Amino acid sequence: WKNFFQDKTGQIGKPRFHSRKYLKKSYTGKSIIKTAGKRYLKIPKLGYVKTSKNGVLQNTKIKRYTVLLEPTGKYYLSLQVEISEPEKYSLTGKRVGIDVGVADLAILYNGLKYPSFNSSYFEKKAKIWQKKYSRRRHLAKLLVLQNKNKRVLCPRSLESFTNWQKAQKSKAKYQAKAANQRRDYLHKLTTHLVKQYDVIAIEDLKTKNLQKNHHLAKSIANASWRIFRQMLEYKCEWYGKKLIAVDPKNTSRICSKCGYNSGAKPL
Repeated sequence: WKNFFQDKTGQIGKPRFHSRKYLKKSYTGKSIIKTAGKRYLKIPKLGYVKTSKNGVLQNTKIKRYTVLLEPTGKYYLSLQVEISEPEKYSLTGKRVGIDVGVADLAILYNGLKYPSFNSSYFEKKAKIWQKKYSRRRHLAKLLVLQNKNKRVLCPRSLESFTNWQKAQKSKAKYQAKAANQRRDYLHKLTTHLVKQYDVIAIEDLKTKNLQKNHHLAKSIANASWRIFRQMLEYKCEWYGKKLIAVDPKNTSRICSKCGYNSGAKPL
C-alpha cells in the first residue's frame, strides 16, 4: 500500500491478494534474486534459501519468482528465467509415425511399443488415506458441533484437530509421487524420441472428447496424451526437429498403400 500511495507516476497499481478459498497457496515477485555460492539463493524478504540447482542458473537472468506451498506441506521455488537458445541435436535422417494408446502409451510404425506409466500402487495408497481423511474429518466435525450445542466456554475449531490434516498430507504425498514419476517418465521418453528422429508424426487427438467415454476416461487420463504431445512440441522446437499433427479421421480405416476404406472397426 505504501508503494501505491507514494507513487507519483501512476504506474503502480493496488496490491492484489489471494482469496482464503483459493486452493493454490503462493505469491509472486519481480525483485532481484541472487545466487550465493553453490548451495544458496538470496530471496527478498525470505533471505537465504538452501538449494541444489544453482548450476543450472549460470549465465541466466532471473525475471520472476514464485513461492508455492504444496498440499504435501513442502515449499517450492519456481523461477522464470531468460536463457540462451539450447544447442540443436545432430540430425539422424530418420522419420517416425507414433500411435498413442491406453495399454501402450506410444506404438511406433515399426512395431516398437512404449508402455504407459503404471500408477496402481500409488493410487491404492492414496485411496486408503482418502478414506482415513474423510472419516477423521467427519468425526472432528461432530465433536465441533457437540461443543457448539453444549455451549462450551472454549469450543474447539476444526483446525485444532490435527489427525485429519495428517491424513490429508499423506494422501497428497502419494498423489504427488505418482504425478512426479509420471512426468519424469514422459520427459525421458520424449527426449529419447526427439534425439532419435528428425520428423515425428502423431495423431491430433481431442482428449477432452475421448474422456467422455466413462469406461476409458481414467485410463486415458493416466496415459497423459496431452502432456506427451506438449512435451514433443516444445522439445522439437528447441532442438531443431519437426512435429506433424495428423488428422485422426479414418486413420484406422484407410489403407496407407492403396487408399481403400475398410469401414468402422471394433475397439
